[in-house]
Formats: sequence, structure tokens, C-alpha cells
Amino acid sequence: MEEEKSKDNAKMDLKSITEQQTCFDKNWILQLNKQESIQEFICLICKQVVNNPMEINCSQHKNMDESLIVGENCLNQFLSQNPNSCPIEPHDNCSYSQSRVAKRCINELD
Repeated sequence: MEEEKSKDNAKMDLKSITEQQTCFDKNWILQLNKQESIQEFICLICKQVVNNPMEINCSQHKNMDESLIVGENCLNQFLSQNPNSCPIEPHDNCSYSQSRVAKRCINELD
């Protein structure tokens, strides 16, 4: 019983560590994947492959054709240095949400 609790705690710790990691090294990912397969998953802040993708969905960007994806850790760092701002273009009240579809696609990369 104690061993099961220990394993569960280790899994939770690993999950929180993964969520706090920076984005994935693009050059490392490109060793097994084509540029076309990752281009929609490039973090707009650090220019690497997003980890825990967040989609910027501010009303100011509704006419943009591209997906506005950033890594969760990059976004948190940006917001801590630029409170209530947007990493895409200067305006207040940045709106964002987790992108489960992008996360699923990234997890399927080789």
C-alpha cells in the first residue's frame, strides 16, 4: 500500500516537472520529423516546439489566419515580466487557453 502511494506521488511530481519545462528543442525534434510536421507548433515566444501548448485567443487577433501557439512556461514567464499584456502585440487583457489538439499532435511526433 505504501509503495503504491509512493509511485503515485512520483507520477504527480513527474507531471508537474514536465508542465514546468521549457519548450522542446526544435533541432532535436527535427532529427526524426520534417519541418512541415512541426511548423504549426512553434512557440511564438522562444521559437522552439511548444511544450504544454497554450493558444492565444484575444479578440484583437481574431482576423489572423495562423494559430497563435506558445508554450505554457514561456507564457507564464512573459506574463510575470509583462503583467496583463499580450506576447503577440501590445494590448491589455491577454486571453489564452490550453490547446489540447496541439498537445495531442505534438505527443504523436516521433
